[in-house]
Amino acid sequence: MAAVNNNGTSFDATWKWANNSADVHGYPHIRLESSLFPLPISQLSTLEFATDFGINVTSAYNKTADQRVQALTTDDVQYDVTLDMFLDANETAATSDLPAYEIMIWLSYSYRVYPVGIDTSSPDKYQFSIGGTRFFLFNGSNTQNQTVYSWLPETNLTSVDADYSPLVHYLWQNDFMPKDVYLGTLQFGTEQFHATEEVLFRTGNYSFNLAQNTSQVFTDLASVSPIAVPTQVPTMSRFESNSTKKSGASPAIATDVGLMNSVWCGIGIAVLAMSWV
Repeated sequence: MAAVNNNGTSFDATWKWANNSADVHGYPHIRLESSLFPLPISQLSTLEFATDFGINVTSAYNKTADQRVQALTTDDVQYDVTLDMFLDANETAATSDLPAYEIMIWLSYSYRVYPVGIDTSSPDKYQFSIGGTRFFLFNGSNTQNQTVYSWLPETNLTSVDADYSPLVHYLWQNDFMPKDVYLGTLQFGTEQFHATEEVLFRTGNYSFNLAQNTSQVFTDLASVSPIAVPTQVPTMSRFESNSTKKSGASPAIATDVGLMNSVWCGIGIAVLAMSWV
């Protein structure tokens, strides 16, 4: 088992990108370093993650909740906050710069940021609930020819404490990906697309708990009856509508920054990294 708790400290990142809103400009993140990697997902018994986080326009940070939300809209802030994993059928490739698979568990995202596979996915059919929140599945290939699976929540979150391993096991149990793959990277951060004013991303009280069970015997996950896709979760028709608008920044597809070069800013089992493009 690998476990880490940040002992009450916080991780902040400020950013502003006024141009080229269709691209990911950076991914400041925390990455778990563990001797368990690369971990066969057939032996993944626990993937617990907890944190409190927020993303706000810096000048509105101390204002009311409604004013903070309005500032995100006024300053055209486009972002996502994700728990991110990379995997591969090859044990060595799982920890390389370009593994075959990526799993993104979105925890918060702006209205005009869209997952890979927005045009080919069926979130009205493939859904699962974790910690009382329903997640909707999107999948497709990014520009690096990686297969990307994105789980989007029904509503934006600011605090999480749950075991997310069922969202990994759902994929092989429902034939989206092979069972015989290795988890090589686990990280948490925010993809930055666009903001006309400075934005502050802050996360604290974070903890990871990754556990392995070599004798794991899986039973089928309990089925979840699909519901209509809620307003927060993107659809292709909404993407097409936003793409034709003449004002504001272009809608963004979360093609991911991948495993880019990082500047290491800490030591220990949880490592703070800053990735920029």
